[in-house]
Amino acid sequence: MKSTKKIILSIFIMMIAFTALSFPSRADIGPKPSISLEIRNAPKDYYVGLLVDHEGYMKELRPDESDTDGSKAFEILTGYEENGWRLFTDNPVTSVYYKSNAEDRYDFNYRVPSIFKVIVVSYDGQVYVSNEIKREKFNAECTYDIESGELRENVLAGAGKYIMFALICYLATIILEGVALLIFGLFNKKNIPCFLIANTITQLFLNAVIIYLHYHGGQIFLIFVVPVAEILIMITEGLIFRKRLVNRNDEVNTKKNFLFAVFANIFSIVMGLMLFVLFFKIAAFFAGLILD
Repeated sequence: MKSTKKIILSIFIMMIAFTALSFPSRADIGPKPSISLEIRNAPKDYYVGLLVDHEGYMKELRPDESDTDGSKAFEILTGYEENGWRLFTDNPVTSVYYKSNAEDRYDFNYRVPSIFKVIVVSYDGQVYVSNEIKREKFNAECTYDIESGELRENVLAGAGKYIMFALICYLATIILEGVALLIFGLFNKKNIPCFLIANTITQLFLNAVIIYLHYHGGQIFLIFVVPVAEILIMITEGLIFRKRLVNRNDEVNTKKNFLFAVFANIFSIVMGLMLFVLFFKIAAFFAGLILD
């Protein structure tokens, strides 16, 4: 029992160290919230910003002296106040307002409000203020339609990427742990249903955790949460496979089956990370050739 605990602890430490060393060290490594905003049915030329209903850090705002046509819109934007709502200026690092561009898309980064409105001021002095919304995603993608007056967050934006990520992880796990099944001589018709069901359940759990943390901006915690989740999966699969996998003679070897579960998970993690790094190195190499 003590030796099993030592093995699990060693695996846990190894996984944390391997994961930590896979990422570059930076002074400001934590994820930052953001609001990506698209303006629809916008006027020709305008300024756009976010409104909040609280006081905060007052950033000094200076107009673009070369943009004389927009001076009136700038004054209205920066001086706007109605029912306690004012221009959001609490971000000391990046821009808190934007001049219109051809794409009508704007990114507010680093420090953004949870509850906000959008204000658009055209160069001729027309003011458009959206409804109030509460940001659901850590990196929110919002659309403000001036014609309808509706501001909404696209909460399902990026769902396709999440699904694709989960599917790739699932298929890679099945393939890599299937190789482990072959190595241990357990690849047969009787074991495949149990193998697939167990991996489907555990992969759904793992990917749900990863997607949830990413959705809510908890990427920094993945370095700690994922190793713990992987150990739980390893133990769970070990308990499931322990008495259910049979060899070619229909015999059950509980120690061998549990060892298979441990080996299969470590093998899929290490090989998966190696393939992941290799893929990006190859992609970077070909990207460099194209750019050169």
